[in-house]
Amino acid sequence: MKNDKEFMAGKIRNILERRAAEALDCTPSDLPRMKIGTLVHFLFLLKGSSEELGGFHTSMAAVLQLLGHETVWDIEPKEEPGATEPQKDDLIN
Repeated sequence: MKNDKEFMAGKIRNILERRAAEALDCTPSDLPRMKIGTLVHFLFLLKGSSEELGGFHTSMAAVLQLLGHETVWDIEPKEEPGATEPQKDDLIN
């Protein structure tokens, strides 16, 4: 399932970057790397007044449902508690 989300995230990122670059008359490589959620917001900032885009809330909800909050906002998975803490024996010696 994670590989499917990563694949979809890459496709969605490419589409969003291409549209933003088109609106700014540049190439996608000219843009800094942005979070997918930021790209959605940015694209609506650039093109939201035209009929080219669907509704913001519907578009954002679809991206969140497909990819999940963590992927859309580039949130690193939390480490499990105690995973990096030294064992008690290591502290005594």
